[in-house]
Amino acid sequence: MKKNKFLLLVVLTAFLCLICGCIYDGSTSGGSNNVTNNVTNEITQTVVDYNSNVTIEDLEDAVCVTTKMVESSVIGVTLKEVTTTTMGGKKYTFEDIEGIGSGVVYKRIENKNSNGELNSYTYYVITNAHVILSEDDEEHVVYAYLGNYNTEIKANILGYDEKIDLAVITFESYYYINPVEFQDVSKLEKGQFVIAVGNPDGYDYYGSVTFGVISNLGRYISFDTDGDGTHDYMGEYIQTDAAINPGNSGGGLFTLDGKLIGINSIKLASDTIDNMGFAIPINIVKVAVEEYLEKGLEIIRPRLGVMIIAVRDFNSEAMIQQGITSFPNIYGDEKPYGIYISEFTSSGSLVNQGLHKGDIILTFDGDKLYESSQISGFLNSLDEYRVGTVVEITYYCCKTKTVETMQITLKTGE
Repeated sequence: MKKNKFLLLVVLTAFLCLICGCIYDGSTSGGSNNVTNNVTNEITQTVVDYNSNVTIEDLEDAVCVTTKMVESSVIGVTLKEVTTTTMGGKKYTFEDIEGIGSGVVYKRIENKNSNGELNSYTYYVITNAHVILSEDDEEHVVYAYLGNYNTEIKANILGYDEKIDLAVITFESYYYINPVEFQDVSKLEKGQFVIAVGNPDGYDYYGSVTFGVISNLGRYISFDTDGDGTHDYMGEYIQTDAAINPGNSGGGLFTLDGKLIGINSIKLASDTIDNMGFAIPINIVKVAVEEYLEKGLEIIRPRLGVMIIAVRDFNSEAMIQQGITSFPNIYGDEKPYGIYISEFTSSGSLVNQGLHKGDIILTFDGDKLYESSQISGFLNSLDEYRVGTVVEITYYCCKTKTVETMQITLKTGE
């Protein structure tokens, strides 16, 4: 680990390009991009030359450097239930651990006395809402656990959102912790190396690091967040095969240069499924945390106000139920797509806008709709679409049998 850090990252980038088969042939259909192509070819050739000197030790060194960079930024978060009892005429209060998770420090504020002398820091921490919330109505307290110092500090809950499963807590300490740096999610690629940091199965395994890849981006998973038996929220996630277990919730998913790309939240596990973990993308986390939860504000999401079925999800039973014999001949050679409106609710963005049951929404803000999860994901993402945003949709009108375009203003709904 004596290598220059910058050189190490350059070498690692070269290694990643080699194993992913990143080869560019420089071909183009026109002559206006010759300068760009020449530069790309030169970079490609340089990468190929570099790869002859790359070793597994270089990759190991990069993982170790990144781990040291970010491990202190991922702390423990403890939920304790407070119980009070009276014995022998004396009142006793106990705090029993109900749950343990992880959290990521993303902001540090200096606290100074009247003389301008630094005496402590206030830290802001991202974690999962389910880590700091209890299912019962008893009194609870939350603690930040700094495993490197074996120190537990009472924390305050600033805000949380159960749908996106995020929370922000804050605590004060004289220990120095580096906040994490966020990575632009748009720059991520499937197959990119990542590490997950957290506390699987409690503090006996505090600060565990696992290594893997981004299995896929833009995965959508639905949940019943209000306990009524109906899935009411569709969330977007980064899928990874870096091991995530109970206790990792609220921990960080990092790139190999130490940037935070997601908050580890859930995993799928069964006798036939393994290594399928999911993190909330940092673009969603950043908006939710900085604009809402840190300020204690409730997140209000737009809703369409319709019940929908993806055209590609229709089977014979669904077609009979909806009274459909065939879909409109508007697709040419393309496989039918779009979102079929099966019912309207009392309020929402599409209510009283001239649409009808049986209309098919084809595009939303220029994106073709293939799955109902797409539009749910758009409306829940926070970073692009909010209440008041104006969006253009195209739709097939079942009354006029034509494809129409409409501007809608996103609104709240039931």
